[in-house]
Amino acid sequence: MAEEANNNADQSQNVQEPHGEATPTDWEAKYREAVSHSREWEKRAKDNKAAADELQQLKESQMSEQQKAEAKTAKLQKELDALKAEKQASAWRSQVAEESGLPSNLIVGDSLEAMQQHAKAINEYIAEKTKPVVNAPGEGKQPSQPPTGSSGDWLRDQYLQNK
Repeated sequence: MAEEANNNADQSQNVQEPHGEATPTDWEAKYREAVSHSREWEKRAKDNKAAADELQQLKESQMSEQQKAEAKTAKLQKELDALKAEKQASAWRSQVAEESGLPSNLIVGDSLEAMQQHAKAINEYIAEKTKPVVNAPGEGKQPSQPPTGSSGDWLRDQYLQNK
């Protein structure tokens, strides 16, 4: 009921006055209202978190020693499996790095085959980027002997010729 009254009041504020002038919106009041609404929901969330923690503690206190041991065993088994998987991935990464000649930190994948494909793709990319570009016949070749009367230093020769 109170919400309907607030909605009606909000709607009447947005309606233009009879002389065609719009009522100014009080943005500061709207901001304060939004902040107070936010604080209220924050308080509710904190209360819910506290209640959830209490419920978890109650459940744990009601568990038998065997159930506690089983839960701890399951947690430790999950950690062990994660460590084994990490060790296996590290071994695969080292193997692929040795085979491909790439650093192991560049190799990614969740299986040996995926890592090998990734290393192959990187090597192909590197080979493509380092391929020499041929512009013209003989361009880029170094002469076997410097021309007569030159010291082998192009810049020095140019300087001496222009002197």
